[in-house]
Amino acid sequence: MADSAHDSYAAAAEFYDLMATPYVAQVEPALTALLDDVDTVLGPIVDIGAGTGLSTVMIADALPEAKLVAVEPASAMRAVLMSRLAARKDLRERVTVLPHGFLDIGLPNKCAAIVALGVIGHFDATARPKVWSTIATALAPGARALVEVQRPGRVADVSERRYTRTDAGELRYEGWSAAQVIDAESLLWRMTYRVYRDQLLLQETVAEHLVWPADPDRLAEEADAAGLRLTSADSATGLLRFVKERQER
Repeated sequence: MADSAHDSYAAAAEFYDLMATPYVAQVEPALTALLDDVDTVLGPIVDIGAGTGLSTVMIADALPEAKLVAVEPASAMRAVLMSRLAARKDLRERVTVLPHGFLDIGLPNKCAAIVALGVIGHFDATARPKVWSTIATALAPGARALVEVQRPGRVADVSERRYTRTDAGELRYEGWSAAQVIDAESLLWRMTYRVYRDQLLLQETVAEHLVWPADPDRLAEEADAAGLRLTSADSATGLLRFVKERQER
């Protein structure tokens, strides 16, 4: 991702974990089940776009014997991730954090699994072949890749809606989202975070993200060209599971 994409998360980092509770509740059981048969002897588990570490912790708890590599280029998100690791000695010993984009530095060899939640939509159609080939190259033969299809999965305007609200102390926090079509391939997602004391608006913060939606069929076709075969698709969470073919084409 470009530096501007990294910067867009600076505004979101303050609110990210508060707003993500419903998402984690939905995704964690599915992710844990999809990781159940991963052979951690093969190598590390890589969390691409680890963000604040919510996904990293989900993976670490699902696979308590695994070594992890968390890749996160956005410094604001990474600061929360590092604080999360600092609070748990078991995670500090198992998780290596890489502070760059994975296309810039590459990935470890012979990974047992690669997880990419909220990532693939940040790459356009010309960049995605490199994404898939980088993942395929890093995976051990027979290893898994779990990739989340980011909603809406197609290019269409989305009216602003409140997707979550929660309380912390005496304040109410609300997350709002909307999407605007930029061209035939891309959307501008606008995330607005509002903080209230009763009906008084205390803070409003906006983060904008340029994304390139792609549906599961298109992603499966792209991945297949890199030697990654789709083995399951969960429509409720958008999680796609791929396996690296054991023999090169």
